[in-house]
Amino acid sequence: MLNIKTELNLAYEDLGDNSLILNGTISFFGYASFLSEVENGDTVLCRLHIGDVVSINIEDGENFAIIRAIFCHQKNDLRFAFIIVDWFEELNQDVLGCPVYRLIRGPKNDWRRVFSINLVNAVNVAHFVHGCRDEGCDGDEHDSRNNLYIRNLYFFKAV
Repeated sequence: MLNIKTELNLAYEDLGDNSLILNGTISFFGYASFLSEVENGDTVLCRLHIGDVVSINIEDGENFAIIRAIFCHQKNDLRFAFIIVDWFEELNQDVLGCPVYRLIRGPKNDWRRVFSINLVNAVNVAHFVHGCRDEGCDGDEHDSRNNLYIRNLYFFKAV
């Protein structure tokens, strides 16, 4: 179960702010745009939407999550942007050479879920495809009880 106040305190600690959250206003959004500096020093405009798959820069390797909410929190007359995510867990299986993941949702998700938007790696976008089965999925309508996804390693953008 998500404890927003506890998770928000951890997200502020990531930013080097260990002060207590006494109150504050939270505003939710459907998308966010921000400038980010990439490895070569260039600045790029990043856009995040609810439902996007992102990698999050935390210490234990490449971690993928799906954005469930984007919000701003006001603290001490400043506004900070955060996301709430559900995590993908790799299952050590593959389909046609692509790794299979399980999306961990709801009360089963005891992993940390609130992060500052600046920890999101929005430039290195990973592409996941819902692991549709014969029953339950119809076109763009996917069976929400099926939590299997395949990371598409062979995605090419049209030029």
